[in-house]
Amino acid sequence: MTREILKDHTSHSWMALQNAVYVPDGAEQAVWTLSGQRKRPWFDHEHDPLHPPTPTHNLTRRQREDRERLKAYFHINDDL
Repeated sequence: MTREILKDHTSHSWMALQNAVYVPDGAEQAVWTLSGQRKRPWFDHEHDPLHPPTPTHNLTRRQREDRERLKAYFHINDDL
């Protein structure tokens, strides 16, 4: 049964085993296939739209200072 499920390369099971970022529908896959582009966005881990944003504690000192200056300029009072 597993072999039959994995024969369908548009299934969620096959995409999960291929380490896809998300599972596109058939129309999106067809558009990318017809466009001739080789790199598929659902396998792109560098520009993953679902990846959480960079935490502020990983920022350099200058980046934190710039962020604080912008927050003060635009009157932003959050702790992000």
